[in-house]
Amino acid sequence: MASGSEYVWALDVGSRALRALHLRLDGETVEVLESELIEHRQLLSAPEVGEEQKEQYAAETIKKFASKHDLRGEEVAISVPGQTSFARFVKLPPVDKKQLSKLVRHEAAQQIPFDIHEVEWDYELMSEEDSPDTSIGIFAIKNELVESILSHYTEAGIRVNYVQMAPMAIYNYAAYEFPDVLKNPGKAIVLLDIGTDNTNLVVCSGNSVWQRCIPMGGNDFTEAVADAFKIDFAKAEKLKRNSQSSKYAKQIFQAMRRTYTELSEEIQRSLGYYSDAHKVDFVRVIGLGGGFKLQGLAKYLQQSLGIKMFMPTEFKKVKLGSGVSAASFHQNILDNSVAYGIGLQALGKAPINANLLPTNVARSMAWKQKSVYMYAAAFIFLLACIAAFGKSMADKIAYSANQDTRREVKAVIDRAQDAISKLDEQKQKDEKLEEKIAKYMDYFDNRDIIPSVVQGIGFCMPNAENNPEQAELYEAFKNGNIEKVKQTPRSERKQIFVSSLVIDYTDSVKTTAFSETRKQTERGGTDRTASPFGGGGGFDPFGGGGGGGFDPFGGGGTVGGMGGMDTEQRTDEEETEEDGPGFVVVIEGYSPYSEIGKIMDPAGVGDNKDKWGFVTRLENFKEIFERYDIELFQKESSNHFEYETGPVSPDSSEMPVGIGVEKTVERLDPEESKAKAGQDILEEETVLIDPVTGEEMSKVVKTDESGVIQFDDYSEKEYVIRDHWFKLKFKFLWKDAPEADSETEVAE
Repeated sequence: MASGSEYVWALDVGSRALRALHLRLDGETVEVLESELIEHRQLLSAPEVGEEQKEQYAAETIKKFASKHDLRGEEVAISVPGQTSFARFVKLPPVDKKQLSKLVRHEAAQQIPFDIHEVEWDYELMSEEDSPDTSIGIFAIKNELVESILSHYTEAGIRVNYVQMAPMAIYNYAAYEFPDVLKNPGKAIVLLDIGTDNTNLVVCSGNSVWQRCIPMGGNDFTEAVADAFKIDFAKAEKLKRNSQSSKYAKQIFQAMRRTYTELSEEIQRSLGYYSDAHKVDFVRVIGLGGGFKLQGLAKYLQQSLGIKMFMPTEFKKVKLGSGVSAASFHQNILDNSVAYGIGLQALGKAPINANLLPTNVARSMAWKQKSVYMYAAAFIFLLACIAAFGKSMADKIAYSANQDTRREVKAVIDRAQDAISKLDEQKQKDEKLEEKIAKYMDYFDNRDIIPSVVQGIGFCMPNAENNPEQAELYEAFKNGNIEKVKQTPRSERKQIFVSSLVIDYTDSVKTTAFSETRKQTERGGTDRTASPFGGGGGFDPFGGGGGGGFDPFGGGGTVGGMGGMDTEQRTDEEETEEDGPGFVVVIEGYSPYSEIGKIMDPAGVGDNKDKWGFVTRLENFKEIFERYDIELFQKESSNHFEYETGPVSPDSSEMPVGIGVEKTVERLDPEESKAKAGQDILEEETVLIDPVTGEEMSKVVKTDESGVIQFDDYSEKEYVIRDHWFKLKFKFLWKDAPEADSETEVAE
C-alpha cells in the first residue's frame, strides 16, 4: 500500500538495541530530524536470558523511547525480523488486471506454508514495464507473532502504521540509495546485513529481489572467542568488541577465523544457488549491520567471495537536521539501514510498499481518521456560511456610511501622485552624478569582511555570554588571575585554545578542496606553546568531539571508513547545486574540558541556545552575526566539513603544533626507586605543561600513590587523559558577496 506521509518515526528493535530515525520529506529530499539509539538492559540473545526476560527487556526499551519523544500525530513504521516472517517471489501467467487480486490470493494460499487465515499477508507487483510476465512478491507473518510484537508498542502508547520485514526494508534502502546499480541487466548486488543472531542476505537485480536468512550472527563470533579463551559469554563479548585495541587482536581473530569461514561458505552456497537459477553476475556486496565492525571480517569476505565489498559511510540522499550530530550519525551508519528503509516506505519513496499491519488495526485507524475529518468539515462549512452572510451585511452598511471618507481619500491620493511625479523629475536631473558617486563609494564596500569573519567565529566560541555559569573563570583568565582560574578544576573548564587559524578566500566553495588551502606548519621541536585565540583578553578557548577509523589488516585506515576497502565518493552531480564565493577555514587547538563533544557539536539540542556548542553556533552563523549573509556550507558532507580530535600527548604525531611546553617530570626520587626495585614503577615521565597555569595537560601513565604503574585486565598500561587537541576544517558560503574583478585578499 503506497503512502505519502511527511513525517515518520522508523523503529528497528534488534537483540542489542532499539534504533530509531525521525524522518521528514522536504519536497523531494529526505531529512533526518532525530536519531536515537537505546540499548537493552541486557543482550536479548545472551544465553542466560530467557524468553520472558526477552519480552520484558524489549518492552522496557520501547517504553523508554516513548517517554523521551512526543509521538502524538506522528506516523510510526516498525520492522520485524526476517527469520520470523516469510517472503516468496513468483511469476504469474498473463492475466487481466481485474482478475489479478483473485489470482494472487490463490497463489498466496499455495505458497504460504501456513493456513492463510492464521497469517497476516500482503503482496507487491515486481514486474518490469516492458515484460509480459507478472511478477509478485508475497510477504507473510503469523498473526500471533505480529500481535505479540505490536503489544509492546500498544503498552507504550505508540500507534503503529506500518510493519515491514527487515530484509525488504534494506532492499528499499538500496533501491533508493543506488538506483543506477540496480538497473544494470544481468548484474546483481548483494546486501549482507549481519546482526546479533542472524544474517539477512538479499540479492537485488533490476526489479527482482531474493532473500535468505542465514542463522549466523555476532553471537556465533562471541561464542568462538569464549571457547578459545575459556571465558564466559559476557567477557567474550567485551573482548570481541574491543579487539582492535587489544594486544590479543591476533589471537581473537584466529579464534573467530573458523566462524568467518563457516559464514563465508553459507553465503557462497546461497549465491551459487541464485546464480544458477537466474544467470547473473554479482558486481558488489554491500556490508550492513553491526557485525561488520568486527576486525578483518569485511576484508576476509571480499577475498573469499571474490566480489568487491562496499561499506557505506553515509546516506547520500538524506540531509541531516540541525539537531543531529554528523559524527555520531555516521559512526552508526551500518546499523541504521533497516530503520532508513522502512522510513522511506512510509514517506512513499520505496519500491516495496507491502504492509504486514493486521487488517483490523489498519481499518480501525482509517475510520477513526475519516470521522475526525468529516466532523471538522461539517463544522467548518457551517462557520463559513455564517461568516459569509454576516460579512455581506456588514460591508453593505459600511459602504453606504463612508461616501464622504472615500472622496477625501481620493483627493489625498491625487496630491501624493503629483508630488511623486515632481520628485522623479528632480531625480532624473541628478542621475549621472549619483552614478558617479556610487561608483567611487563601491571601493569601500566589504573591506572589513575578513576581520568580520574572525570576529564572528569568536562570537561562536565559549564565552561569558554563551556560558554564563563560568563567567568568573573567563574574567579571571582575561585579567591574568591564575590562582582564580585554577580554582575551577581543569577538566571542568569550558575553554578553547587556538594554536592556528587560517582563512582562505575562494571563488567556489564547492570545488575548492581543503588540500588547496595554505599549508599548515608541521609539528617539531619541544616548544608547543599555544595562546588563547585573540590573546589573554580575547576570545575564549573551545573544544569538540571525536572521529577517526582503523582497519586492522589494511595497513591503516581513513576517517570514518575502512582502510583498503572500496568506498564511493560524492561527485559534483551528487552534491547540491548551491555554490558561490566564500572562505575555507582551518582551526587547530586544544581544550581542557573533559567532555569536549558537549562544547563542540552536542547532539539533539535543537533551538535550545543554552546547550549550543561551537559548531552549532557556526551552523546558525547568520543569527549570531547578522552583518553579512554568511552561512556554514554543507556540514553534512565530508568534502566540506572535517573534524578530528585526540588526547594531548607529546608522543602524538597527529596533534597540531603550538600545544604546551615539553618537560621531563620526576615521579620518584632515586632512593624510592631503589626501594621498589623489581616492581613496575615510573621514575620520570615526559609531559606537556600549560605555559599559563603551569599545570600538566598531556596524557600520562596511571600509577598508585607509591608510583607503581597500573595495568588493566588485559595487562596493558592505563592512562589518565587530560586535555584534547582538535583540527576543524569547514567552509563559509558568502551569499551576498559582490561580483569582484580581482581575488579577495586572504588573512591568517
